[in-house]
Amino acid sequence: MNNLKYQLQSSLPQLSAHPRFGPISKSIKILLMVLLHILLALTMRSYKLVSTLHAMVVLAIGVYTALTSEDIKKIIPIIGYITGAEVLWRMTKAGVFWEFGKYATIAILILALLKMGKIKRAGLPLLFFIVLIPSVALTVGAFGWSERARELISFNLSGPLATSVCILFFSQIKAALNENKNWVWPTVYPIIGVLTLAIFSTITATTINFGGESVFVTSGGFGPNQVSAVLGLGALLLVLLTVTDDQREGRFLAMGLALVLLVQSFLTFSRGGLYNFAIALIISIFHLLAKPNRFVRSIFTLSLLLLLMIAFILPQLEQLTGGMLSKRFSDTDVSSRKALVKADFQIFSENPTFGVGPGMAMYFRRGTVFAAAHTEFSRILAEHGSGGVLALFILMLLLLRSFFKTPDAVSRAWVVGLATWSLVEMGHAAMRIVAISFLLGWAMITWEKTENTTMVDQAKKTSLPLNK
Repeated sequence: MNNLKYQLQSSLPQLSAHPRFGPISKSIKILLMVLLHILLALTMRSYKLVSTLHAMVVLAIGVYTALTSEDIKKIIPIIGYITGAEVLWRMTKAGVFWEFGKYATIAILILALLKMGKIKRAGLPLLFFIVLIPSVALTVGAFGWSERARELISFNLSGPLATSVCILFFSQIKAALNENKNWVWPTVYPIIGVLTLAIFSTITATTINFGGESVFVTSGGFGPNQVSAVLGLGALLLVLLTVTDDQREGRFLAMGLALVLLVQSFLTFSRGGLYNFAIALIISIFHLLAKPNRFVRSIFTLSLLLLLMIAFILPQLEQLTGGMLSKRFSDTDVSSRKALVKADFQIFSENPTFGVGPGMAMYFRRGTVFAAAHTEFSRILAEHGSGGVLALFILMLLLLRSFFKTPDAVSRAWVVGLATWSLVEMGHAAMRIVAISFLLGWAMITWEKTENTTMVDQAKKTSLPLNK
C-alpha cells in the first residue's frame, strides 16, 4: 500500500493483495477510487446530508492528521482533496458555509504549523497578508460590525489568508518529485465527482442552449467558471504527472481522464478553465527543454492530445453545439472585465494609500456593472491601496525565490505550471476557489534533485543499498 500512504485518510477499507491473484496494481487502485467518487458524487447530488457529512468527515480527518501525524507531508493529500472537493460541496449544496474549503484549509494547516513548533522563513508569507489588514477598517467603517461587513471581508480576504498560510506551510516542506503522485491523485478524485455531475446533467438534459455565454446545464447546474476551472486543473495535474513521472503504470489512465476532463470543460463554454490549462502547460513544458527525454515525452503527449482533439473530439463537439463551440472560443471579447479593471485602477489612483476596503470597490465604480471583482490584481490595488501593491510584490518575490531555488528542469516545470495556473485564474476569476492558494503553496516546496529520486527508486526496486 505504499502508493496510498499519503492519500486521503478515509474509512474506506484498505485494498490488500489477494493470496490467489497477487497484489492489486496501481491502475486498479486508482480506477476503484475513481469509481467510488463517481458513486459518491451522484449520492451527494441526491442527498444533501451525505454531502454535508462528507465535508465534515474530511475536515475531521484533516484536523486529526494535523494533530497526530509525525510526518507533515501526510497533510498535503488531505488539503489537495479539500481543494478538489470545494466546488463539489458547493454544487451539491452541502450544509457548510460558502468559504468552507478555504477556512478548512487554513485551520488544518495552522494546527499543523503549531504542532511543528519551529517554523522557518515565516516573514514574507505572513507579511503578504498582514499588509492587507489596515484597509479592513474602511469596510467596517462603512457597514459597522454588521453581517454585510463580515461577508465582504470574508469573501475578499479568505483567499489571501489561505494563500498566506499555504505558502508558509509548504515552505517548510522538502520533497522528492516522485512524491507528487501522492498529492495529484487525491486532488483529482473529487474533481472526478465534479466531472460526474457535469456529465450527468448534460446527458439527462432535455434541451441545452449553446450560445455566446457559459452554459449552466453542462456545468452540473452550477457556476461554469468554477466548474471549468477545476476540470482544467485536474487535467493539468494529470498531464504534468504523466510527462514527469518515470513510472509507466497508470499513465494511460491519467491521460484518458485528462482528456475527458478537457472535453467537459469545453462543453461548459467557460473559457477560463481551458485558458488556465493551456497557458500553464505550455509554459511548464518549455522548461523541460533542458531534459530532452522528458521534453520529447511532453511533446509526444501534447501532440497526442491535440491530434485526438482536432481529428475526433472537436468536430463532434462542434456538431453537438450547432457550430457554437468555435464561435464561443474564438470570441476574445473581454470588454466587461476590462471595464472593471479600468474602474479598479481609477479607484486606486484616487485612494492610493489604503484603498477603499475589502469588498468596497463595487460601490465606488462609476459607469460599470455592480459586481464583485473578477481580477484579483486590480481588486487588491483598488481595495487595499499601497498594501495591495506590497502584497503583490511579496507574492512575486516568493514565486521568483521558489523558481530560482529549484534544483533541475523537472522541478522547475512543476513550479511554473502550478504558479502559472494560479496567476491566470486570479486574472479572470479573482480568488473564488481555494485551488489558487493550494497551488501557490505547492509551488513553494523545496525540491530534491530528480537524479537523486531516480536512484532511490531504482535502489528500492532492486533492493540494493545506495552508495553514500
